Amino acid sequence: MIDLKNIVNEKYIGKEENPINQNEIYNFASSVNIKNNKNEALLIIDAQRDFIDMEKGALAVKGATEDIKRIIKFIYDNIENLSSIYTTIDTHSYDSIFHPFLWKTPNGEYVKPFTEITLEKIENKEVIPVYKDIQTDYVKKLKEQGSQNLIIWTYHCIYGTDGWLIEKQLSNILAFFEASKKTSINKIIKGTDKFTEMYGAIKPEVMTGKNNYNNDWVKEIKNYEKIFVCGEAKDYCVYETIKQFCEIYKSEKNITEKIYFMNNCSSSIGDENICNKKYEELANNYGIKLITV
Repeated sequence: MIDLKNIVNEKYIGKEENPINQNEIYNFASSVNIKNNKNEALLIIDAQRDFIDMEKGALAVKGATEDIKRIIKFIYDNIENLSSIYTTIDTHSYDSIFHPFLWKTPNGEYVKPFTEITLEKIENKEVIPVYKDIQTDYVKKLKEQGSQNLIIWTYHCIYGTDGWLIEKQLSNILAFFEASKKTSINKIIKGTDKFTEMYGAIKPEVMTGKNNYNNDWVKEIKNYEKIFVCGEAKDYCVYETIKQFCEIYKSEKNITEKIYFMNNCSSSIGDENICNKKYEELANNYGIKLITV
């Protein structure tokens, strides 16, 4: 087995620079033939530079660098057991509904990131939507279905930007994984509809009629013996993805019990204790496993 240090440089996790040449990784991979001992899958949620880079990441999650380090080690240590890796890629435009560009204050300035948008704020003209009918209707639907309020985030994961890329050292081990096992990483693009938020990788917060998602991967991944889940952020995209999966298979506990949430490979934006209670509820209701690796 190739030494992990030849594939990943932990000092550069979350950094812009990648000191390891991609061609060298493929050359190393071509010298080994790693078989599958087990039929297990790993689902990595939104492990992109904007969430990982503590210096330049647009929406960096505290603790994410250490999460990536543990995810990389997990892949390396379990490479013979993992048949497939799935990774979601949060993908937005500058004028997505949760970015400041579509919301103004009464004095004409853009609404600040982390502002919560409510129907009352719109009606009281505390916030002014650029597309009044579309955005107001969206906030109404969130309220009607009991979803959390729309949050304005910093511009992040804009398609094609450096922040949109999978974290580079993680990308190294993914390249080694697919080349050494002669397979492909299953990349799942999420969040491209600019008029709805999409935390979970299976469906958006509100269906707009423009949603055209290929969720064949959800049907595929349920067939593995174990499904390990990790990524960012623990209290938003990771949680909602697991929750959505469990809701689909709520009558088939033999499937939801296959979920192994890697608790120390995911960090929260908000209150950690509140977040942990939500995962405990999933464990109680659906039988998912909460593990550390």
